[in-house]
Amino acid sequence: MSELLWYVYQNGQQMGPLSEQQLTDMVNNTMIAHDAYLFKVGWKDWRPIEDTYEELGILNPPQAKTPKRRAAAPRATIIGRVVVHNNGRLAIGGGVNISSTGIFVESNDRIFSVGEKLKLSVKVRGISKPFNATAQVIRFNSDARFPVGYGLKFENLDEEIRKEIQRLVDEQNAVVREEKDDRSVIVSK
Repeated sequence: MSELLWYVYQNGQQMGPLSEQQLTDMVNNTMIAHDAYLFKVGWKDWRPIEDTYEELGILNPPQAKTPKRRAAAPRATIIGRVVVHNNGRLAIGGGVNISSTGIFVESNDRIFSVGEKLKLSVKVRGISKPFNATAQVIRFNSDARFPVGYGLKFENLDEEIRKEIQRLVDEQNAVVREEKDDRSVIVSK
């Protein structure tokens, strides 16, 4: 087995150690966010994922092939509590990320099925007030290397809340773009 030298930081969480093969497989299967940071034993600092592709031998990163998917629903990292229920079963989890079209809720309670319609009560930093919505389960991630929980697609979301979520997403993505621009200026000097 190859050495476990790599670490990933995404969605406010650190994963690892991972082998180079595990990390390459995760990148190729788009299991690592485009705004993630990587660290390898021996490096001084974390690096943006796009700065590590060459070292990993990845010539055509999957993110570069699918920009429309990310652009269609850019996300904002969130911290807060989300209550999810179906009038019979209830799970309380932490919000990981949000977009105007959906939310990822971290929860080890695997009690809902893909396709099931749920009711949500959401209270997260960056949104001025708690809100309620309905959503459909579109996936459940059980891979412990990543946040475990539900990917939910909003079905009924108040327009004012949708606008506030979009503002939060736009603000966070503007910061990411500024950081990338700053790195470009430093590299080109």
